[in-house]
Amino acid sequence: MIGLMVLFLAAFLIAGFLFLTVTVGMTLSALVTLVTAPGQLWRLLRDRQLRQNHALEHATINVLEERFGPSQLTGLARHDGFYIRGAVSPALVLDAAHEALQRLQAGECRLAIHPRCGTTLLASQLVLAVTFLAVLIILHTLSIWPFLAGLLAAIVLGPRLSPFLQRWITTDAHVDQLTIEGIALRSGLGFGWTSLLVPTLFVRTTTKPLRFQQPADEADIVIITPNRDVIIGGRYRVH
Repeated sequence: MIGLMVLFLAAFLIAGFLFLTVTVGMTLSALVTLVTAPGQLWRLLRDRQLRQNHALEHATINVLEERFGPSQLTGLARHDGFYIRGAVSPALVLDAAHEALQRLQAGECRLAIHPRCGTTLLASQLVLAVTFLAVLIILHTLSIWPFLAGLLAAIVLGPRLSPFLQRWITTDAHVDQLTIEGIALRSGLGFGWTSLLVPTLFVRTTTKPLRFQQPADEADIVIITPNRDVIIGGRYRVH
C-alpha cells in the first residue's frame, strides 16, 4: 500500500513538473515570438530584392514540382540570390529558374506562394502565441486550456494566414528588374548538418534598372522663332 502511494505521488510530481515546464515554456516562447516575429517581417519589408528573390525561389520550386510532381526541395532566399537544396541537377534548377522568372514577369503572381514556406511556420507560431496569451489572460490561470487553444489556432489559422503574409510581406512577385546571372554548387549554410549529405545549389541574381522607352507616337516638337531661341520643356525642345 505504501509503495503504491509512493508511486502515485511520484507520478503526480512528475506530471506536475511536466505541466509547469510546458506552460512556463509556452508563456516564454509566446512572449519571445511576439517580440521577434514583427522584427523578422519588418526586415523583409525593408529589403525588396530579398523579397523578390524569395518570390523567385518559390516560383522555381513550383515550376520543378509542376514538371516532376511533389518534392522535398527546400529553399532559402538571400539578397543576391537564393539556395535550392535537394536531389536535383543544376541544369534543371537553372532552367526552372529562368522559366519561373519569365512567368512571374508575365504576371503569374501565384507562383510566388508556396505552402512549405517558412512563413507558414512563422504564421503558426504567431497565431499560437497570440491565442495562448489571450486565453491565459482571460482565464487568469495557468492551465492546459491556453496551450490547447493556441495549438488548435496554429493548426487551423497558421496555414491560412501564410499565403496572405507571403503575398503582401515576405515575397514580391514584381521582378521586372531581376535577372539571373548563374548557378553554382554551394555549401548548405543555413540548412544544418544534413546539408553535407544533400546537394545545395545557389542561383545568383541581380537587378538592372528599367530603360525608359519613348512611345512611338510621341516626338519632339520643333518651332522656329524669329530670334532662334531654344526652349526646353519636359521632352519637348522649342527653337
